[in-house]
Amino acid sequence: MERVAPRQVAYENQLPLAIESKSQRRKFFPEGSAVYGPNGNNAGLSNIIRIPINADSLLDCQHSYLQFTINNTDGGGRTMGLDIGLPHIKRVRIESAGTTLEDIDNYGKLFGSVLFPAQATAGAVNEYSAAGMGVAQVGANIGNLGSGAVGNNAAGTFQLMADADIVNDAAGAIGDTSAGNESANITQAIKVAINTAMTRGAGGLIPAFNTRTADAGIGSGHDGPATIGNGASKTFSVCLHTGLLNLEKYLPLVMMNAGLVLELELDVANSIGVNSANENLSWTMSNVVYIAHLIDLQRDFYDRLRMVMEGSGGVLQLTGTTFRSFQSNFAASAADTYNMNIPARMKSIKSIFFTNTYQPQRYATQRFGIGGAVPNGVSEYQFRVGAVVYPAQPVKVSATNKGEAYQELRKAFGSLGSLSHGGVLLNQTTYYPAVNTQHSQASGSLCATPFGLDFESFPKTTLENGINSADRSLPINLEIRRADTTGGGAETLAVDIDVFVMCDAVWYVNLDGSVSVSI
Repeated sequence: MERVAPRQVAYENQLPLAIESKSQRRKFFPEGSAVYGPNGNNAGLSNIIRIPINADSLLDCQHSYLQFTINNTDGGGRTMGLDIGLPHIKRVRIESAGTTLEDIDNYGKLFGSVLFPAQATAGAVNEYSAAGMGVAQVGANIGNLGSGAVGNNAAGTFQLMADADIVNDAAGAIGDTSAGNESANITQAIKVAINTAMTRGAGGLIPAFNTRTADAGIGSGHDGPATIGNGASKTFSVCLHTGLLNLEKYLPLVMMNAGLVLELELDVANSIGVNSANENLSWTMSNVVYIAHLIDLQRDFYDRLRMVMEGSGGVLQLTGTTFRSFQSNFAASAADTYNMNIPARMKSIKSIFFTNTYQPQRYATQRFGIGGAVPNGVSEYQFRVGAVVYPAQPVKVSATNKGEAYQELRKAFGSLGSLSHGGVLLNQTTYYPAVNTQHSQASGSLCATPFGLDFESFPKTTLENGINSADRSLPINLEIRRADTTGGGAETLAVDIDVFVMCDAVWYVNLDGSVSVSI
């Protein structure tokens, strides 16, 4: 075998020089109204937002985002607490010249109960505290450990521990003064300080999911009821996590006759979160704008691109991952099985996720029913595609065996062997809690228990390596068994089952400027 020099000394390998380009930031506004309201609002406001996006440029989807303002219009002096993610957005639809390119129903549920909890890193949670909903900064109270404060100072700052705190902390001796040597004192001080930081509530080194709560550990608490005051407003800037709007490649708007139309459908008023009293929420959505990052290239590059299209059959191909949503109801029962038909006809099903939502609390005024999901006593599950069962033996799960279902969920988002991945909101406290009959209240414990199974045969660098249910119209069924572990049916309530099928999507930009999709 020939010996070669490592790349660190391969000085002849240089980065290629980029062609001349120019980036710009441009805002796209909705057509029609300037103020929108939830579905069924009494003010006669539209709950459908349509934003045309068109330019003689390339759209950098991963650096573009949606901005909007939520206005608390409650007339009774009540404040609002917001659920995780984008709970008020029921549906995201993208079209071009009347052709639907992507359509994700129950988007708020998908993002708030599956994608964000299962993938968000601590950094992503921090980011959403500034730009998104239902999240406060991780580590906002670092250095403020409450009673017996180790570095007891204002939230958001840090100072060294005082000598008195190390030797005799008010909350219990940090450092054993009876130890035989200074090394043991220092070691004990470090151990107890770390333990205190990790376990104390709002002042913990890694505080609750939202620092307005007193629950310990990142991801263990939900938002409080006063994020938006009565008559107040708050502006959010968030990315839309869809296949087309999260492409790694630039979207060639310049090659599309009609560009895109981003359509958002707002859910009912109570979907957005909770308020400070047991009353229906009242809010509007205004200042909606899609802030796009556009790239302009020289005209001769576009001419060469058209020549490339002509040589490849007259199309440009873009690939991504999208979702399809299906819903069914699971009646209350002490211990039983349930089969749900999933009418998904796709060429490459990569993964299937499902969540349980307690029916009376999906849109309850004091419960977070969109972000998060209850276990509802699920003890095992598997999928039947045609005559084949996936997996051959069902996935087992319980309050004392959380790891098996969690690992199957993690397979869909990354490598299990990697220690660098997200999902910090799913932990011992939040994933399949022993008591799971209800969704979280304001400042209450987060309950996030999504289930899933990965069907890919090869790494995610290849297309169409999942299950093909389209060619032979294979029926897909979700088979669930649940058990009443506490007795009396407390964990087997009537729930909505939301199923999300993740699949490959291929978009074709044709030479005539039209756009089509294959799923």
